Amino acid sequence: MRPEDRDERMIEVVKGHLDAGIDALDDRTATRLRDIRLHAVETAEGKRGRFGFPRWIAVGGLATAAVAVLVVGLWMTEHPRESTVATADDIEIVASQEQMQLYEDLEFYRWLATQENGG
Repeated sequence: MRPEDRDERMIEVVKGHLDAGIDALDDRTATRLRDIRLHAVETAEGKRGRFGFPRWIAVGGLATAAVAVLVVGLWMTEHPRESTVATADDIEIVASQEQMQLYEDLEFYRWLATQENGG
């Protein structure tokens, strides 16, 4: 016999015993048990939030979201993005003919620097 079959059989036996016990209860005890059950269900429903979740789950979710926003905000201020927009200085360097001559002769200046350093 598989463990699942054994579990199902045990559940059926226990349920049968419980159902037989309910039938043997007197009316007063059955009414009292029903009232206790209804009170427990109403109390449990009252502890639930607007969407059916317990309130502690909703509060925990909000706290998690707040921490995530805080972490992202701190990370963004610590690691600002590099600007890809050209500034006035960048445009001036590119537009200047003298600077263009420097960039054209860049290989010469590298060679000159290695000669001066004993290379």
